[in-house]
Amino acid sequence: MDVNAHFQASVKQTDAQPQTVLLSNALIPLADGGYQRADVLLQDGVIKKLAESNTLKAKEGENIRFFYSAHGFAPPPASACAGVQTLDCTERMLLPGFVNAHTHSVQQWTRGLIKPLPLELWVMQNIRHEPRGACGWHGSSSFSETPSAVLGLSALHCGLESLLSGCTTVLDHIMIRNLDDLAAVAQAYKALGVRAFLAPMLNDDAVMYQNYIPLVNDGEARNAHARNTGCACCGMGPEGAFRTQPGASDAKKTAAMLALWEAAVERFHDPANGIEIVIGPATAYSASEALLRGAAALRRKYNLCGHTHLLETRAQALMAKQFLPSGSAVRHLHETGFLQGRGTSCAHTIWLEDDEMALMAEAGASCVHNPLSNLRLGSGVMPLDKLLDKGVNVAMGCDGAASGDGQDILEAIKLATTLPCVLSAEYRRWPAARRAALTLAAKNGYQAVGMGGQAGEIVEGACADLTLWDLTALSLLPRTDPLSLLVLGSRTQAAGAGSALHSCWVRGRQVVADGSPCGVDVRQLRVALRALQPEFRDPSITDPATDASTAASEVEYRAAMGLDLEGKQEPTPHALKTYPKYRVLYDETLP
Repeated sequence: MDVNAHFQASVKQTDAQPQTVLLSNALIPLADGGYQRADVLLQDGVIKKLAESNTLKAKEGENIRFFYSAHGFAPPPASACAGVQTLDCTERMLLPGFVNAHTHSVQQWTRGLIKPLPLELWVMQNIRHEPRGACGWHGSSSFSETPSAVLGLSALHCGLESLLSGCTTVLDHIMIRNLDDLAAVAQAYKALGVRAFLAPMLNDDAVMYQNYIPLVNDGEARNAHARNTGCACCGMGPEGAFRTQPGASDAKKTAAMLALWEAAVERFHDPANGIEIVIGPATAYSASEALLRGAAALRRKYNLCGHTHLLETRAQALMAKQFLPSGSAVRHLHETGFLQGRGTSCAHTIWLEDDEMALMAEAGASCVHNPLSNLRLGSGVMPLDKLLDKGVNVAMGCDGAASGDGQDILEAIKLATTLPCVLSAEYRRWPAARRAALTLAAKNGYQAVGMGGQAGEIVEGACADLTLWDLTALSLLPRTDPLSLLVLGSRTQAAGAGSALHSCWVRGRQVVADGSPCGVDVRQLRVALRALQPEFRDPSITDPATDASTAASEVEYRAAMGLDLEGKQEPTPHALKTYPKYRVLYDETLP
């Protein structure tokens, strides 16, 4: 099984350069409503000119030169205009590129596999069953023997799905073993041509999984009861006892993780060519204070973005109270310096208190809305309007494909448009599709990755990260509001239906043409994915009961979250009982 050969066969060797392209008579949606027709000139990787419809002509380039001169601009040289490619966009809608601001590409290998579980139990199954996991491709040796090209293939698959749904930028929070893993991921995104913000997802826990599960409030009393009765708790601690303290960090691992991040920056950070390294601790609970402070220092040293998971679940909100000195994950990130700085983004942010939202806004940090995975894992619903009202920048993400089971950003945008409708009876505040598309997914997405004001809008001088949609595709017919139909409708997949996405440019380079990606052999990628993981698997293999360690984690999780009241010995303190309202449909208080 030559994984690298499959990977290299799936990648096309392209050397795309910024093009000079005239998009004539394109339909462009306006953020405040309505549409305009315009001519758009792409040159030198940016939107060089916006003009009234049918006023720019590319014949011999002379009319473009005349327009520049007539409006007081220095015209480009005739040699530059001679190679202008003109596209008649009368039947096309032009959009700013979307940003998939939170994903985990390696989860492509486990999508559709994991049974319904909450995040804390789900994540263990995902790690166990991905190619490098304990149940991976090489059994117990999978972590050391699985080649890095596996991550290249999953990044290619993840990035391709994102691209074909309108994404020009992806932030990949990727768990790596070494720089070879990261090299394969970077190669995949370079082939696709999308901007890639690569965030090696690292932690410094001394023992794996110890800080994934909240502590049982009355753990000591339950342990004492078990000793007195001769019964076993079947927990995660020594001899099956319940843990009573958070797991320790490993100082040697802290140093190694900081060194790995810095080595990644030195080798791969290349913003001019579309690759940025992001400092990405897994969570505030699996990163020691020393690791977070070191991460913040690296960000300042190299002017890097930062990314982490934040208050995704009620269990994580409980862990913040149990594990962190301030009792607040947001405050903890702020106190360690990680929340501040260019392009800080935090995924999920469902269970924030009002004061934590205010601190996010004050720090200029972004929240990344991942509504599909939040529903799939039962995590809750982000208080979107409340965050926006408090001045927090909110972007969109698909999350990893094993929790959302795909990388179609339009599905996430659709949910971001429709979920608020069940949170308020005031229908006048219900959002239109264009808010989620143009503001959250595009403009705010680029703000979240430190490119605010540089991309995400169709304005002169902005980066030419753009998508062009075919208004004659079956999925965009009959003619109503095309942007609403793109977001709220479906993309029919049938011969003759037409591809909704016609073309895409990133940094002025064409990466999709006539509905097909320019840098990936899609047929060969399908061959590779089928050959490398040939057997079907049943979700029953991901039941926590199938392994002693995950079974113990489930026991402690159920006890901590009030799902196992039979063994309860002491009442839950009030401070650990209460959580923000309206994130879930059930009673959010812990029993």
